[in-house]
Amino acid sequence: MPFQCEKLPYNRKEVMAFPGFRPGVYGVFKDNVALFVGNSGDIKSRMLRHVNGDNPDITANAPNVWFAEIMAGAGQAAIEVRQKQLVEEYKPTCR
Repeated sequence: MPFQCEKLPYNRKEVMAFPGFRPGVYGVFKDNVALFVGNSGDIKSRMLRHVNGDNPDITANAPNVWFAEIMAGAGQAAIEVRQKQLVEEYKPTCR
């Protein structure tokens, strides 16, 4: 099942506008190609690190969109299951 959320432009302004302290899964894309799918207890904080270039593989691929599924109350195990589903579906190119 694809991401159950809106596509967002990959830039600092859009990440800053995202609500803080929200757990869930996220994906970083270049057009329709998945570069990275991850999970975090605070998606905004994690995405800020990506936008600031913490992962050279992601940065080198010039991402332009991202997705974030908030999973408040789901628990870490459910978040990890959802991440695994998304990784299997999108087969991201970066680690």
